[in-house]
Amino acid sequence: MTFALSALISIGPVALVAALVSIVIYYFKYRYAPKQHRSVLQYGLIALGVGALAYVIGAVVAVLVACSSASAGNLCGLVGVLGVGPLLAAAAIFVSTLFWAKNARRAT
Repeated sequence: MTFALSALISIGPVALVAALVSIVIYYFKYRYAPKQHRSVLQYGLIALGVGALAYVIGAVVAVLVACSSASAGNLCGLVGVLGVGPLLAAAAIFVSTLFWAKNARRAT
């Protein structure tokens, strides 16, 4: 169990960085849509807002689950803050930017 948790904690921040890179990549695919074009600031803020919301939800749920057992240590909250939260935020950012890029390509 501790191996899975330590792997989750090490993969979470890497996935979040990859999702931030995907914002830039998918914006270049998205910006060619003639009718749905948003500015880079709007696109980035919306994607980061989706990611922040997913991070908070993932972190809260993971902390509640990880710290609910009687044998949970004093670092049980790190699973949510450094593991599940960033993974869920990365997934939300990736899916939302991919969705916008695919819809923009259909419109052209």
